[in-house]
Amino acid sequence: MPARKIKEDTLTVWQGEEVNIFQLLEDRRIESERRNEVLHKRIGELRDEMSEKIESSHKEIMKEIRELRAEQREHAQEMSNRVSKLENWKWGIVGGAAVVGFLLAGGIEALHNLLT
Repeated sequence: MPARKIKEDTLTVWQGEEVNIFQLLEDRRIESERRNEVLHKRIGELRDEMSEKIESSHKEIMKEIRELRAEQREHAQEMSNRVSKLENWKWGIVGGAAVVGFLLAGGIEALHNLLT
């Protein structure tokens, strides 16, 4: 059945029932506002939860980066010490080889002649 107007502005008969259109609209508006409030509350809660997760993740990543940096400093120091030891060993060998070369080339006799 099509809707028929019984009273001007307020009541409508629809399938045998009187309906106050303005009250119906007001009820729908209130229901819509409630839904919007629930939706905004959920969005706010999700935003807060995501912010906390992001902050927690950021702190964890920064902690790992600091630990990695400390490990790399320690490793660099260890490598520097090893290189220094190798350089000292190398120059000791070069100095010893120079002494042996000097002795083999007749350096003792030249030194003896020079002193006498």
